[in-house]
Amino acid sequence: MFKIAKHLAWLSIWRRKTRSLMVIMMIGLSLSGLLGLQGLYDGMILHLINTTIRSDSGEISLYNKKYRLNKSLEYRLTPVSNYVEAFSKIDAIEAYSVRLEKEGLIATAHKSLGAVLKGISLENEQNFGGIDSFITQGEYSFGEKNQNALIGSALAKKFNLNIGSRVIFTAQDATGEINAISFRISGILKTGNPSIDDHTVFISMEKMSKFLHVHQSATQIALRVKDAEHIPIVQQELKKHFPDIDVLRWDELYPLLIQMQEYMNIFNLASYAIVFIVAALGIFGVMLVSVLERIREFSIMLAIGTPYTTVRNQIIMEASFLGLIGYLAGAFGGWIFLLYMSTEGVDMRSFEAGLELYGYSAVMYANMHLYYFFQAFFAVFFATLLSVIWPLRKLKKIKPIQVIQGKML
Repeated sequence: MFKIAKHLAWLSIWRRKTRSLMVIMMIGLSLSGLLGLQGLYDGMILHLINTTIRSDSGEISLYNKKYRLNKSLEYRLTPVSNYVEAFSKIDAIEAYSVRLEKEGLIATAHKSLGAVLKGISLENEQNFGGIDSFITQGEYSFGEKNQNALIGSALAKKFNLNIGSRVIFTAQDATGEINAISFRISGILKTGNPSIDDHTVFISMEKMSKFLHVHQSATQIALRVKDAEHIPIVQQELKKHFPDIDVLRWDELYPLLIQMQEYMNIFNLASYAIVFIVAALGIFGVMLVSVLERIREFSIMLAIGTPYTTVRNQIIMEASFLGLIGYLAGAFGGWIFLLYMSTEGVDMRSFEAGLELYGYSAVMYANMHLYYFFQAFFAVFFATLLSVIWPLRKLKKIKPIQVIQGKML
């Protein structure tokens, strides 16, 4: 009986080909668009997180407990060699970057603005986050005698700076004296991290230490961890080694990124709810009309002794076929979208200025995960089951003989 019901269900959905195809297209197109959007939004958030980790926080950052509230050189980490020695004993640490940072005033002959001067090791930063790949103009170098600097692209734009331009940076050193340092720009960075692109100038750690009159000191030490699963373990181990400093994960330093990720998850759930409703209404409409059109046919089947379960199974299978074909069409379309957007990207250069303001890339790449397709399948599956409840209730209430006699239509 099951085979007969399945065969009849398959034939029935093609009685009205146009109607069935419209429902399949409706499910397929909405599902394709949803999968594409989900992958694109996930890709945007992941890009922000990766950029932040590579250019700034790493997976874990170390600070003096008071430094983040009061960015004074009094609250620096020293001596750095103690920390480096501890890192060498933890296998899960892949790379580290020691940074010495000071807020001050950057000036040219025509303009001055608040900015951040950051001392770094080029080699360490390259191993840490491949920061050399962010260079858009000039070269990844401080020059032969470490006399040059790298500058964020937005900050360079504000001053109309080019490669070779000279700037002066003024700040208070560790002794309380106001010092000034001048350098030429050797490279311009565009990281996608607004805090760097808008405000930061990089110079060599040796020159920075000399400028601020500090030695073996850092205001931040950022770490890269080999495996994401090891991050909490490394954090706990470092807290045991250095109980008097802050050892913070990237998500503790940037809770806004986690919040954005949660908002995107809520948005994705809302999108699935919309697809669920669209699929349920589409299949419900078709099945209700189909049952009402064939109510005499079903009455005859019931009158000659066909069990109600056979008729019920046939209707459920009709709805299932529509839902399954719609899902397969949508999953295939979504896969094509995601494959294209994850390899070629989506060019949003027309909105580049606005996107960079929030740290987004002008060319966005989508993510593609298998669970997208499982979520979509269950949304369509439950929508299909829900859509046949009312038509089946309608069918169960009929009296076959009266329907055949035309007394109950």
